[in-house]
Amino acid sequence: MIGLDTNVLLRLFIDDDREQCGRARSFVEQAGRGGPCMVNVIVLAEFAWVLGKSLDKPKVEVIKYLDGVLQSDDLEFERRTAVVSALEAYRNGPAEFADYLLAQINVELGCASTATFDAKALKSSQFSLVP
Repeated sequence: MIGLDTNVLLRLFIDDDREQCGRARSFVEQAGRGGPCMVNVIVLAEFAWVLGKSLDKPKVEVIKYLDGVLQSDDLEFERRTAVVSALEAYRNGPAEFADYLLAQINVELGCASTATFDAKALKSSQFSLVP
């Protein structure tokens, strides 16, 4: 199994550089013959951030891209259950995908909540305000 960098994952889904997109797709296809490529949670958090902040995609589009990534047969995901739960929370909540992903991983690790100052994240019961 081979892990993917955020830039490679972006090139699989965003046609912004024809040459790199082709290389990324070809690579994943070839690497996938030995099994899917690994996408870890840091890459997914960066992927969502780049889409929303750097590429200025609206939240609804970021969600579509994340859904597409999760549906890819060529990709395997670290902490898939946490990722799916975080995406659902992001779909319905005001905070960023990375916030929900962090909180969900912390839940899986046995944390009662995730302490934060982020007002948007605090709208979720998985977060608690730092007193």
